[in-house]
Amino acid sequence: MQVLKRSFEFYVFGNIHVAVAAYCLTKISLLLFDINNQPLANFVFFSTVLSYNFIRLFQVDRLNSMMAIWIRANKRALIVLNSFAFLGCGYYLLNFKLVEIFVLFPFVLATLFYVFPFKNKIAGLRNVPGLKLFLISITWAGLTLYLPLFSAEFQNSEQLYTSMTQRFLFIFAITIPFDIRDAQFDLPGLNTIPQVLGVNKSKMIAIAALLIAVVLDTRIAYEDPNYLWINLFIMGLSMMMIAFSGPQRRRFYTAFWIEALPVLWYLLYLVFIK
Repeated sequence: MQVLKRSFEFYVFGNIHVAVAAYCLTKISLLLFDINNQPLANFVFFSTVLSYNFIRLFQVDRLNSMMAIWIRANKRALIVLNSFAFLGCGYYLLNFKLVEIFVLFPFVLATLFYVFPFKNKIAGLRNVPGLKLFLISITWAGLTLYLPLFSAEFQNSEQLYTSMTQRFLFIFAITIPFDIRDAQFDLPGLNTIPQVLGVNKSKMIAIAALLIAVVLDTRIAYEDPNYLWINLFIMGLSMMMIAFSGPQRRRFYTAFWIEALPVLWYLLYLVFIK
């Protein structure tokens, strides 16, 4: 039982679970637009593991004590995991065209400057007041949706903008519970939405973002109506989980259950889409 507990903790806190979520969002994009690009989905998985652990490594002194202790206790295992992730990124990056690497480059810079000082004035983009949530949302939307469509030379600009807005709003909404959870640990100067507006108003903003995503979804003509019903179910479930989030919730509520929403979304597509 102790082995299972430690394995599950490593799966979640080692950022494998969040990488699976990013992978599933990428697969959703490939499925929605009938794109065959498995290497890109694999790259998103490995790059998410690497980037999240990279960010956490450089912020270990500012993390809450439980997470900092866990990272130090699992340092060797994390080194092995990140080594595999680095090799995976390099291997699948070989499938990229030069122009795709240029598109990817801003996201790499965003990851680096998320924690590194910017012009010796700002201690990482994460510390720019109000920027953290928007940076995460646009990066995830870009990697899991825009990059696959750019790679496939997708031409329908209206559908691209609509889908990008939907994806941004979804990530924006389900990230707010993380800021609610971390409000007691974040520095006051970060000015996250929960710090500025409080928990209840933050939840209302997240739910409003999902409602806008639902409205946008009704404007897309899906070949299979099950797409729409699955999307509505996921949006409704996300609203419910946001409503029940709070600063006193256990870390697994956000780190596992909310991160599992894209995984469930993709699995429902696999089961019910013909």
